Amino acid sequence: MDALNKHRWLALSPLLDELLDLDDAARDERLARLRADDPDTAEQLQRMLTRAQDLEDQGFLSAPAVAQLGDALASLPGEPVEVPDLAGQQIGAYVLERPLGQGGMGSVWLARRADGRFSGHVAVKFLMAGLLGRGDAGRFAREGEILARLSHPHIARLLDAGVHQGDRPYLVLEYVDGQPIDAYCRERQLGVEARVRLFLDVLAAVAHAHARLILHRDLKPSNILVTRDGDVKLLDFGIAKLLDDAAQALEGAAATELTQRAGSAFTPQFAAPEQVQQADVTTATDVYALGVLLYVLLGGRHPTADDTQTQLDRLKAVVEHVPKRLSDAAARQDDKAIARQSRLLRGDLDTIVAKALKKSPAERYANAQALAEDLQRWLAHEPIAARPDSRVYVLGRFVRRHRWSVAAGSAALVALMGLTVVSVLQAQRAHQAEQQAQARRQQAEDLLSYMLGEFADKLRPIGRLELLDSVGSKALSFLADDLQASPMERLQRAKALTVIGEVRISKRDLDSAQEPLAAAAALVQDNPPAPALVAPWRKAQGAVAFWQGEAFYRQRQLERAGEFWNRYRSVSAKWNEADPRDLDAQLELSYAENSLGSVYLQQGRSTEAERAFRHSLALKDAVLRQRPDDPTLQSDWCDTVSWLGTLFHQAGRYARAIQEFERAIPVLQTLRQQHPADLEWLNSEASLLLNIGAAQMLSGVDAEPTFSRAKGLAEQLRSGDASNLAWAFLALDIDAHALEVATNLSPAERQRRAGALLKKMDELRPGKPPLENALPTRVKLLELMAAAPCAPALCSLRDATLTETEQRLADLMAKRGSGASLMTLTTAVRLQLLKAQLLAADKQSGQAACEHADALLGVRGGWMQSHADLTQRWLKVRECLDPLANRQPEWVAARAWLEHQRND
Repeated sequence: MDALNKHRWLALSPLLDELLDLDDAARDERLARLRADDPDTAEQLQRMLTRAQDLEDQGFLSAPAVAQLGDALASLPGEPVEVPDLAGQQIGAYVLERPLGQGGMGSVWLARRADGRFSGHVAVKFLMAGLLGRGDAGRFAREGEILARLSHPHIARLLDAGVHQGDRPYLVLEYVDGQPIDAYCRERQLGVEARVRLFLDVLAAVAHAHARLILHRDLKPSNILVTRDGDVKLLDFGIAKLLDDAAQALEGAAATELTQRAGSAFTPQFAAPEQVQQADVTTATDVYALGVLLYVLLGGRHPTADDTQTQLDRLKAVVEHVPKRLSDAAARQDDKAIARQSRLLRGDLDTIVAKALKKSPAERYANAQALAEDLQRWLAHEPIAARPDSRVYVLGRFVRRHRWSVAAGSAALVALMGLTVVSVLQAQRAHQAEQQAQARRQQAEDLLSYMLGEFADKLRPIGRLELLDSVGSKALSFLADDLQASPMERLQRAKALTVIGEVRISKRDLDSAQEPLAAAAALVQDNPPAPALVAPWRKAQGAVAFWQGEAFYRQRQLERAGEFWNRYRSVSAKWNEADPRDLDAQLELSYAENSLGSVYLQQGRSTEAERAFRHSLALKDAVLRQRPDDPTLQSDWCDTVSWLGTLFHQAGRYARAIQEFERAIPVLQTLRQQHPADLEWLNSEASLLLNIGAAQMLSGVDAEPTFSRAKGLAEQLRSGDASNLAWAFLALDIDAHALEVATNLSPAERQRRAGALLKKMDELRPGKPPLENALPTRVKLLELMAAAPCAPALCSLRDATLTETEQRLADLMAKRGSGASLMTLTTAVRLQLLKAQLLAADKQSGQAACEHADALLGVRGGWMQSHADLTQRWLKVRECLDPLANRQPEWVAARAWLEHQRND
């Protein structure tokens, strides 16, 4: 499976589920519909389906479980495996010095860089000789892919990868000079709380991997080192497993590369029961290993093994033996630091560890983050989630956190409780009949609340929010029926229907999304029925209107999108007017303004777009003064600033565009430093630098340094996730702009490099039509290739690319008509002008290309003296069609407008 970032996988997962459930004919039909709407998504799904079929044809599941278990037993500690003496050998740019360790899959060596680029050490890991079969090679290939995707301060970084002597794959990893975590804790005699806090760093690293749909599957002390400074580093994702299907995670199953089972390499002492039994694994499998590790750290011994057991007995114990209570084990251990504090383990820590070690995956914590949250609650003396929230238990935790306040108020509490009991008894007798009548309605409300709250929260992180569509579709008529429904019931139903619409839009089922959204709008179409419901009512109205507009916006029906987003702004403005101090109301109005501004920009309504974006920014600025450290709000602010910069760029006001884009750079840099593991901030900064450089280039400013900075960030993106197509195309776009402004290249060399970039672009999607968003870069490279006479091979590449690009643009324009984006329209006109330039020797053909460009300009209006690039192309088309066009008043006025805009 191609490595995917989290957000992309969550978008693809429900679509992949749907396709896998269809027969061949229905699957082809559904893919065709997706391809018409989003070729990139359809292509990625097609690759996944093809990979699944290839693996099935190769008999990927044919290895018997007994043989796999035998391989696992063969790698048990205590059974030495001969490691070849590789000291002094050069592996890529590194020279091996000495072995650091070995296991059933491979060995790890200390190495140093041989080319003098730096003098530090690295760890080189590669498979041991004789073990490189198809399954092991596959696991090793996945390790490189997985480690390249993981960027976290507590995970060892991947520096390089390759194959030694043609048959020995290796990875070059960050060298960590540290101790196994259990030895570190024992040597420094850390107390219970200190060990728990150190363990939370381990959980943070594993949770980072789980959030990216990655399992470790071999968590153990030797894979978790702690440096002298107390920094935790998680090693060895060598038998990590990609989660294919989030539904399988709910049901206790997951698969690598779209299969139901993968290789079974694991360390038996830290294996979960499902690994020993050759069953499917999930994030809960890692949770079991984490539970074993925490038991070892706090209890001083393994939870299911002792010195008298054989290896097979230990495997059997993993499946059958229930561990002793953690606090009992700790009281008997020889680690005095823990033995003295064993009483701290009683109660909540006993419960937390026992839950992590449940034999059934469904009974454990769902993932590392859930385990971490309970440990953090324990540290804060708050109620944990792993035990029933009885009133006595919750009250006990409250008293522990607020001892003095509780002591001071106990007398008042007793009196209040007495009055409350009397009042409740009276109310029960008076309203018993009414309560019975409302019980069924309350059950329905509770079900909706659960679906919209806890259930939705559980489904979103694992990419299975589409399950709400199945539930909602069956209940659609009930949810839409508002006969005798109370205002609160109507509100809850509208929220549920909105979620259904959102899910369908995320699945690109845009037409069917309108049914639940229209029903939701009908339920909350009136003004709020009570003052207490103003905020949730207006928020629900705005959410419905936003998603209705979003469905039309994605279909490029801008007029309809604008209608609904005007309603979105209207209800948000009424909410803000009702309570001007409500920060959420201000933010909702700012989002509505931003949405409308994007529609106005696409329609060429620059004045209205600028007004909307400025109002959105003013609202966000006001909220930021109250919430200065909110990273989501800061990101939204940068997004609106970028929209405003794009507006100025589109209007030809390049100096103003540069100012706006540059305003967002420091904010993004700060966010990137605060969240180094999240590459989206890097992507945003690289995109902004590209925009700044493009505006500088058009305004006559030297853009080469800006593009150089952007290229550096793009390289970091490519190394962070080499399979991310969006980032790969961004890097090529930056390369194309940098090539255009490079001052030290001859025309022939510039032409050669442009051809090489075109080939790279085609290699990203071999045999597939070019993506719509990549067409402007494609045409730019063709323009660079046409700037000088070319060699036959380059001319052939240029002409073939031009023909393919022209056909793709023609298909898009025919499909979209007046709904075509201004970007696509501009690109189509540019291509026809380029074609006219190349056909200059054939006057009739050149004239035909200019006439085609003129016809394209007439497809939609609103761009003249509003969209600078299109206006500039119009001037060239007029000159092509009429040598005396520059004397015409309309031509002169358009030229004057462009000059005025550029000087503004």
